[in-house]
Amino acid sequence: MDIEGNWKRIKTHREKLTTAEMQGLADVLFRGQELWLEEKLRLREELSLALEILGWLGFGGSAEAARILLTQLETRDEILQIAAAEELKRCLPELVKEALARMMQKQSQSSVKAGEILLSYGAEGVDTLWSLWFGEQAQASLRAQILHLLAETNDERIVSLAFLAFLSEEDEMTKAALKVAEKRSARSLWGNVAECLKNPGWQVRGRAAQLLGQWGDERSLDYLREMGSDPDSWVEEERINAMARIQEHN
Repeated sequence: MDIEGNWKRIKTHREKLTTAEMQGLADVLFRGQELWLEEKLRLREELSLALEILGWLGFGGSAEAARILLTQLETRDEILQIAAAEELKRCLPELVKEALARMMQKQSQSSVKAGEILLSYGAEGVDTLWSLWFGEQAQASLRAQILHLLAETNDERIVSLAFLAFLSEEDEMTKAALKVAEKRSARSLWGNVAECLKNPGWQVRGRAAQLLGQWGDERSLDYLREMGSDPDSWVEEERINAMARIQEHN
């Protein structure tokens, strides 16, 4: 097979090819040539095209292409990492789910991208994130990351995870839970949010006051009053605004 000739042809006509045509040509012309493409990446030659072809090979079930893309995801080159992440979203989930989950468990530099890729797989990826949350070795940083990711989905179960996160003493968990409470308009969590007014972190106190003001639950007034004047000017402003809004709507 004239691999160099195939490369030149596909490079010349890339802009004219449809998605389906590109997928088919990648499989026909480069199946079995994954290591040749990896060498292109090593030499940093025409990276975007090499990555795209590897992505389509992964879409077609090439475990070798998926391995190469996973390796690029862990590079220190942020641009290359972002490009590899986009191509991994094309790959069959069963080829990469376990490796992505391990990256998240290690909280490596590629952890955030690994989570985003898993989320792109829909229900299958969400199930993997849930399994990671309840893993015995799951650290607070991992659980907070998963909360931030799941807050962008329509999974109603996320409110239950936010409730559990509010019980944690870790600030990163509390902040993630507040994000979920806001995104889901989870007013059932008002009591948990009100307890955040006692948090030593000014950002947490201020965000909690904002949410309570938005929700307008009259029961929150006692918490806001008992909180007293806050030493942080922004938090105090949010506390006063929250009380005014609640009183206005009740």
